[in-house]
Amino acid sequence: MSTTAPLHETAARVSSPSPDTAGPQWIVSPAFDLLFLMNVLWPVAFWIGYEADLIGHSALQFWQIYFVTTPHRWITLLLVAGDPARFGERPRLFIGLALGIVGGCLLVQSQTGALTCLLAVDYIWNAWHFASQHDGIYRIYSRRADRGVAPGAGQSWLFRLSIIYVIVRVAGWSWQFDALDETLSLTDFAVGGLFLAMLLWEWCRPRRSWGRSGYFTSVILLYLALLQAVHFHRPDMVLVLATASALFHATEYLAIVGWNITDRERKQQARGLIRKLAPMWAISVLMFALALGVAGWYADQHWLKAWLTINVMVAFLHYAWDGLIWKRRPAVR
Repeated sequence: MSTTAPLHETAARVSSPSPDTAGPQWIVSPAFDLLFLMNVLWPVAFWIGYEADLIGHSALQFWQIYFVTTPHRWITLLLVAGDPARFGERPRLFIGLALGIVGGCLLVQSQTGALTCLLAVDYIWNAWHFASQHDGIYRIYSRRADRGVAPGAGQSWLFRLSIIYVIVRVAGWSWQFDALDETLSLTDFAVGGLFLAMLLWEWCRPRRSWGRSGYFTSVILLYLALLQAVHFHRPDMVLVLATASALFHATEYLAIVGWNITDRERKQQARGLIRKLAPMWAISVLMFALALGVAGWYADQHWLKAWLTINVMVAFLHYAWDGLIWKRRPAVR
C-alpha cells in the first residue's frame, strides 16, 4: 500500500486540538464540506440520471467523464510536476514510477494489440483507490474530532474491503454464473449488515462530530444503494449509481486537493507553478477542467485508441503518485 493509499497518511498531518476543547468538526467549512466532501447532493445526481431518458443520462455521463473524472486524474500530474518542493521529496521514485508505468503500458499494448488487460488492472486498482480515498478523508475527520486519534487499522480495513467488494460486484460479471451469483447474493447480506453496523457504531460514538458522521453516512448510503442495485440485478440503477459514485469520488478529491494547496501556501511550502496558482486555485481548476474536457472530447472523436491509452497511463500515475504525495516526508535526523 506504499504507493496506493491516497489520503491515508494525510490524516497524520492534521494538528491535534488542545486537550480541553473538542476538535473542529469540519475540514473547510460546513457548506463546503457538505457540497464537495460529503457530496450530499449525490441523490440528486442519481435522481436526474434515473428519471432522465437515455439522452439525459448520456449527457450526465458526458459531463462526469470529460469535465470531472478526467481532470481529477490529470491534476495529480500537475500537483507533482508543478511543485518542485513536492517533487523534490521523492524525485527518483516519481520518475521511476512514471517510466515503469508508461513502459509497461506500451509493452502490454504492443504485445496484445488491445487494452483489455490494462483496463482490467485499472478497474481493480481503481477500486482500491476509491476505498483508500474514502477511508483517508474519514480519518482526517476523525483526527480533527477525536483529538488526533485516527480509527484503528481493523476499522479501516473493514471500511475499505466493504467498498472494494461493492465495486467488484458492480461490474456484473457474476450475473452469468447462477451458482456463483447465488453465493455472492448471500455475501451481499453480510456486507450490507456490516455497513449498517459500522453506521450504527458511528452514530453511537460518545464524541459526536457532524462532519465525520455526515461524511461516513453519505459514503455508506451510496455504497449500500449500489450493493442493493447489484443484488437485485438492476443494471439501470447500477449504471446511474456508478456515475454518482464517480462524481462523488472525483469531486471530493478535487476538494481535498484545494484544501491541501491552500494549507501548503499558508505554510509557504508550495513552490513553482503551484505556488503561483494557489491564490486563484478555484478558477485555475475550473479552467483546467474545461480545457482538458474539451481536448478530451475532441481526442475521443479523432484519436480514440491513442487517447484511451494515454488516459490509462495517466490513471495509473494518478493512483501511484497520489499515494506518495499524501505521505508524510520522513523526519530528517
